[in-house]
Amino acid sequence: MSNTKESIVLKYDNVGIPSVMVKVENTAPTPEEADPMFFVRGVEYDAIYLSQFINTVINGRAYSLPLQDPAHMIFMDDAIAACRKKGEGWHLLTWPEWDYIRRNTIDGIHGNTCGGHYHGDEKEQGTVSNYGRTLTGSGPASWFHNGTKTGIADVVGDVWKMIAGIRLKNGVLEYIRDNGAAAPDADLSENSKEFVTVISGDKPVKIGPCPNGGMMITTGDVEGWNAVHRREVKVDLPEIPNILNSLGIIAENMEESEEWFAADAELDEAVLIVSGCYDNTSNAGPSALSLYDPRSYVSANIGFFSACLGNPVIR
Repeated sequence: MSNTKESIVLKYDNVGIPSVMVKVENTAPTPEEADPMFFVRGVEYDAIYLSQFINTVINGRAYSLPLQDPAHMIFMDDAIAACRKKGEGWHLLTWPEWDYIRRNTIDGIHGNTCGGHYHGDEKEQGTVSNYGRTLTGSGPASWFHNGTKTGIADVVGDVWKMIAGIRLKNGVLEYIRDNGAAAPDADLSENSKEFVTVISGDKPVKIGPCPNGGMMITTGDVEGWNAVHRREVKVDLPEIPNILNSLGIIAENMEESEEWFAADAELDEAVLIVSGCYDNTSNAGPSALSLYDPRSYVSANIGFFSACLGNPVIR
């Protein structure tokens, strides 16, 4: 966690209701040394507030609170609105913010991956709400990203988390530059022009099933859908752009990983969800991702985190 400092704070919204947040301070001595999530449209921020708990929704606003049933059966556009309704700087968690969490989640972190408990040890359990979900933060310290109750809860499993800023459009991988998806006026709609296409050589990068099984990242033709272990993902590109690592499409040690990797190359738009849920067992994890569902899809096993921008840095 170099050049950052984490602390638990209460962050109040525009109606005076608090959320429990992990304040991540930007302590980098220079912009070049700051984490990518602190940059929104070229402006560097002094902090990002990340939800400590998967959000619940109260009166149309998203809140990070302990011992709540995670919000679920909610459209992505409604989740975006529930975050923005809280006031200036509030937004649906973006990919650079999730990537920060993912990179700083210590090895051996578990979660609700099997109907209320960790699939590898039934003694690791939370308080079950419905459909196998557990109440936010009700699990042991090993379910928090830093291994203590001061961390972000339920980063593995419980519910998939909706993430802003990455999508597939008919199999083509698109993203919003830096942490631009956190901007108050970012266009996160299906018809948004803010997304840019990932290019390898001079062709768009696509994700889709291999003809003989597995998944491929390619500039060739893709069709259909599939869900596989990360170790079954093949990379067939003339050159591998660094952005694929930044976007988590290519992950460290993926050749050994059982984490979920899913994509639908035939949808007009497939949005991103991460981390797995209460029935994914060994397929869940910080690098599990799915580009498999349209933004209109709702489920008992999909929820979200909110986040909030700090203030622009004055150097």
